[in-house]
Amino acid sequence: MPRVLQPTVLKQALGVVLAGLVVAGLAVGGWFYCQHHFWTALNGPTEVTLEQLASLENPSQLPSTWVKVAFDKSVKTDVKIIDAVRGSDNVEEEYLLFQAGDRWMIAIVKPSFQGNVLSGQVYHGRSVNNNQAFVAIYQDYQDVHQGQLLPFEFHAELDYGKDWKLLPIVVGLFAGFGGLLSFLGCGGVAASFRPANPTPAAANSPFTPDLQSSTAATQVMSRVLRDVQR
Repeated sequence: MPRVLQPTVLKQALGVVLAGLVVAGLAVGGWFYCQHHFWTALNGPTEVTLEQLASLENPSQLPSTWVKVAFDKSVKTDVKIIDAVRGSDNVEEEYLLFQAGDRWMIAIVKPSFQGNVLSGQVYHGRSVNNNQAFVAIYQDYQDVHQGQLLPFEFHAELDYGKDWKLLPIVVGLFAGFGGLLSFLGCGGVAASFRPANPTPAAANSPFTPDLQSSTAATQVMSRVLRDVQR
């Protein structure tokens, strides 16, 4: 029966195998959890009416996560998101109010937005900037919305179709990286059953994959999954 001759190498290699399986598992889990966004992106946005938006109690009541609506009345607010690195002249996002039935809704758009058709997702963003913007609009534009402000926003600042069509590529990259880590780890497991090479040259020493890099990859994948769960 084979005997482990390098216990330290075996321990490190098993850690890398496990990390690779975790990364691949997170990628596969992310696909099953978010794949509906991919299919929605392929099918295109679903048109909804202003009356449908006005009656919403929860965005999950919408027929799709990607919707499109045409509005009649809107007010452009002074609230903007500025790129702090590039300076105050570089506006990343703008906020406007549009009327939906007898209620009003905040829409987040790119500075280049024109017209009266919005396409995007409806939800309440939980970032600090978004919360501060929501509070500012609620307080400063009460003469417009008269307290009839929907508790979530229409996020048209993101390209839903383009972003979610990239999901298979992202999942494939993480799954492939996880598989590669596991493969390298298996090589380390095999090496642990061989005697250590006494040659001090680094080029001839047994390969032991870096567990820290695999852990970092796992943390990145976890952040990606948290972002797409919004």
